[in-house]
Amino acid sequence: MTSFPRHVDTVVLDVDGTLVDSNYHHTLAWWQSFHEQGRQVQAWRIHRAIGMGGDRLVAAVAGDEAEREVGDAVRDGWEQHYDKHLDDIVPFPGARELLAELDDRGFRVALASSGIPRHTEHAKEVLEAGGRVGTTTTSEDAGESKPHPELIEVALDRVDATHAVLVGDSVWDVRSASNAGLPVIALLCGGFGRAELEEEGATVVLEDLQELRRRLDELVRAMS
Repeated sequence: MTSFPRHVDTVVLDVDGTLVDSNYHHTLAWWQSFHEQGRQVQAWRIHRAIGMGGDRLVAAVAGDEAEREVGDAVRDGWEQHYDKHLDDIVPFPGARELLAELDDRGFRVALASSGIPRHTEHAKEVLEAGGRVGTTTTSEDAGESKPHPELIEVALDRVDATHAVLVGDSVWDVRSASNAGLPVIALLCGGFGRAELEEEGATVVLEDLQELRRRLDELVRAMS
C-alpha cells in the first residue's frame, strides 16, 4: 500500500470522467452506434467499458465476432454521435481550478487520454488548460490503449517525470497506472464504484475533484 502524502514531480490526469463530465455521453454515443449496426448492447455494459481504448471496447462489450464484422463501423458511428454532444461537455466543478493549483505549486501536469485527438482537444478547450498542461497523449500516441500502460508511459517520458501519481475515474485508469507502477488517486465522478476501484489497486478513492482540492496537501506535494 502506497502512503500519502506522496512527493512527486508530476501529476498525470485522465480526461473523460475525471476532468470533464463525459462518460455518459460516450456511453450513449456507443449505444446508438451499436444499435445502428444491429447489435443490441445494453448501455450498462458499455458504461463498464468506458475508459478503455475504443479499439478494445467493441470486442469487450459485444464479442470478437462483432469486432470483426462491424467494429470499424461502430467506432465511426460512435465518433459521429459523440460529436453531437460536444457542446454539452463541461468540466467537473473544480477542474480548471485544480489545473491552476497544480501548476502554481510546481507540479508538471500531463493529460493521459485514450480519446481521439479532436475530442481530447475539445476537452482541453473547455477546461481552458492553456499553458497549465505540459503534455497530452491521445489514442494516436501509443500502439496499445488503456488498460495497457503505454499512454501513461509516453506522457511521463515527455515531461521527464521521475516520480508521479495518476488521477483517474475508471478501473481501466487504475489498471493502466498500476501497470506503469504509479500510485492512483481514483474519483467516483466517472460512475465506477469505490469497492471496484480499490480492488483494482487505487491507493485512495475520493468523491470528486472538489474533495481532491480540499485534500491536496494531504495527498501530493511537489518535490523540491
